[in-house]
Amino acid sequence: MFLRKIGIKKLEIFCLCILLISCTSTQNTPDQNEKFYDLKETPVNNSNDKVSENYTLEQKEISSSMVDSSDTNQILPDISYFATNKSDRFFVDFEDIVAAHPYVGANSPRPHNDAQVYFSNTDLRWLNATKPSDYPPIYAIADGFINMPEMGFYNVVDHSNSSPPWWHVAYVFTLKIAQSDGNFIDFIYQMEPYMIPELAGKSKDFYKQFILVENGQFVKKGDILGYMYVPSFEEMVGNKEASSHIAFSFIKQPKTVYVPAIFSEQIVKKFGEIYRNPSEGWESKSFGFDWNRARGLPDAMGWMINGDENPFNNNDLGVLLYDGIQDEKIDSKAMVHPHELGFNSEDILYQKYGWGDTLLENIIVNEDWQLLFAGIGGPMNLKFIIDENGSLRESQVFELRSGQNFSLNHKDNFIGNSSKFSISISDPDEWGWSLAFARADSEFTQPGTTRDIPPLCPPDCPPSPNPYKLKK
Repeated sequence: MFLRKIGIKKLEIFCLCILLISCTSTQNTPDQNEKFYDLKETPVNNSNDKVSENYTLEQKEISSSMVDSSDTNQILPDISYFATNKSDRFFVDFEDIVAAHPYVGANSPRPHNDAQVYFSNTDLRWLNATKPSDYPPIYAIADGFINMPEMGFYNVVDHSNSSPPWWHVAYVFTLKIAQSDGNFIDFIYQMEPYMIPELAGKSKDFYKQFILVENGQFVKKGDILGYMYVPSFEEMVGNKEASSHIAFSFIKQPKTVYVPAIFSEQIVKKFGEIYRNPSEGWESKSFGFDWNRARGLPDAMGWMINGDENPFNNNDLGVLLYDGIQDEKIDSKAMVHPHELGFNSEDILYQKYGWGDTLLENIIVNEDWQLLFAGIGGPMNLKFIIDENGSLRESQVFELRSGQNFSLNHKDNFIGNSSKFSISISDPDEWGWSLAFARADSEFTQPGTTRDIPPLCPPDCPPSPNPYKLKK
């Protein structure tokens, strides 16, 4: 390995500067909130980082040492090392997560500059947990050095421009694993349970006990860095579209965000399987609309990225899984096939899928029906063309606006006894579409409708301690 332990000295590290798009969105509203962290130096062994004089924490033993900042560049590999030397240690255990999405790049219908993994809020392992180590462990994905913001255990994620306004608290740190052009490359760990500790009857420093590492600490691949707190629904804030998760990406200091393409092919394929097929199904009570960012996507750590988001070269890529060169030959098309939309396969009466503008002529459905239509991204629309006494009538049924990502839409029979019609689909950017007609009595559960416990707020969230300011 490129990393080695050396003597204990002072480490001067630049603090985290993350630009992440808001982690909660609906399927119809573009992401508007962003999270900004000021670039600061994070001194080692800061004794002023406690928020409670009575707070004590028994630190778990982890292989560690401090390193002089003048030596750090010499012992961290160039980021190009990880183009072909992938990590075989994902940062969580796959059996602990229920869904995910990769880094969705600038060339996608609706970009989002991090990847995420999601946790079940109904898993009895977490509901019955009594101590931090009962919760999902978080691992070092490579040898490196911890960078811990002073208030990393109380990181306000603000949605003050939402209506009604709300906010929640995350905890965050990064792991320096590489360098590029004299700048550090950090792997970001941002844990977002969707909880305000004080509102849930906990102390402000509640999340501090879930962090096992310190600023400047050297860790080895596979070391446990902390634990992910997974709240009950009764403790959560936000809305019924929020989903407890960890956001992750690369950041080249001070603020260039890269696809976290550090993991082996085997890990990425497991990752892809869980974001296409969540382990609790799309009807999970823990479902969040952010899960839709990955629906139907191919195996990847990054999808539809531009060269500025590529950590290994300047290539625009549909898929980033390998070294940024081999990936150019991978098919980046996304698709959710008709039998995956939500109807029982035996109930489907007619189905089609494809990419681009399409006219489906003279469709015949002889039974009463309901329809599911999915689009990977906008702009896109679907129109029925119905023959009424010799004249054609068009009726627009579904529309995805430009800037909208995956959307699943349901429609009951609205044309009565007419059994013959045509459908026109406009998909100018060829993102992909899928439709299925099923019997009217076929069971279907719309994702996002099964959670029956309201959040603590909004409405009536307390004022945010760090109100988000829209850029003018």
